[in-house]
Amino acid sequence: MSRITQEEFNQLLATFEHNAFRLEAQPAYVLGYEQADFDRFLAGVRVPPPDLGWWRPWLEQVSQLAREGKTMGRVRVVDEPPTEYQRWMLWAAPWNVQAGEDIRYMPRSRAVRIGLPLDYDWWLLDDERLIVMRYTAAGEIDTKELITDPGVIARHQGWRDLAVRNATPAEEIAAA
Repeated sequence: MSRITQEEFNQLLATFEHNAFRLEAQPAYVLGYEQADFDRFLAGVRVPPPDLGWWRPWLEQVSQLAREGKTMGRVRVVDEPPTEYQRWMLWAAPWNVQAGEDIRYMPRSRAVRIGLPLDYDWWLLDDERLIVMRYTAAGEIDTKELITDPGVIARHQGWRDLAVRNATPAEEIAAA
């Protein structure tokens, strides 16, 4: 296990070969560059992600990866009822899905019941590399660690498969 910088994290996400999966377990995230747009959302001003200079590059990256035949997915664990931040992500999910990302949602009670680890977020890249992201109680990024231990990877593969099987695709939630 080794700590990685934001630059190393970005490079890993940009260069995976086949698939990337994220389990997103925090009730909210505090990322300074999002705050003004999140505040607008709470005030009822809905700015589509492609119109936001900081969000657009992510959508373009996901689109490019999809064109290259790579898959990217995530399961978002959602509180009951959803936090304000989670409501924002639920609203914005159709743009990520349109870009090529497979986004699914799971109620927190179900995630607890099936035994998913919820005290950190993680990315599993090509079933070979794991990036564990730990957050402060306030939702700020604390550390990112790269793990390549096969036993740890195997546990996270099992949790990924369990999460995907027990989550609802964003398209079904949007249609409801």
